[in-house]
Amino acid sequence: MRAVEPLIGSNESRQYVGKIGYDSVFGSREETIKMQISLREPLREGLIEGRLRTLMLDPIAGSSRIPRFRFDCLTWREAMAEKMRAALCRREVAIRDFYDLDHAVHRQGLDLHDREFHSLLGSKLAVPGNDSVNVEGARLAALRLQLESELKPVLRPVDFEGFDLERAIDLVTTMAAAVG
Repeated sequence: MRAVEPLIGSNESRQYVGKIGYDSVFGSREETIKMQISLREPLREGLIEGRLRTLMLDPIAGSSRIPRFRFDCLTWREAMAEKMRAALCRREVAIRDFYDLDHAVHRQGLDLHDREFHSLLGSKLAVPGNDSVNVEGARLAALRLQLESELKPVLRPVDFEGFDLERAIDLVTTMAAAVG
């Protein structure tokens, strides 16, 4: 692995973005992973211990090529509140936020009507430095342009086919109305 783009700070050194590169075992080209690190606020629900694994399987054994490893993580609810804040306020709209929220609601049971989720999202939206909630037509139209170029290349075909952008937009615009 190597730094393709070094971590660069912004927002008074509260947010960092960079890219790391690695040699793909599936071809002769280098692949990249974009890293975004935010130091804007304390966690509301604390860290939990997660066990991470890769989707990459050994083609002969059928098992994971890399063993699971421990990693400190946000709670699922806090991570989804972060995703919703990003979908509502991110300066440049990102299709990945809408995909993740749609997946969380329709495949993992995220309840957008849960009072604790609303409270958590409200506290995240109140953090100084957020852009205003923005679900205007031009912003949402930009998502359609990202479907093929940004989302399709990173999803398995079955996951891409199962994604409904209009349904995801409805989720986010409904939440925008709920938070005022």
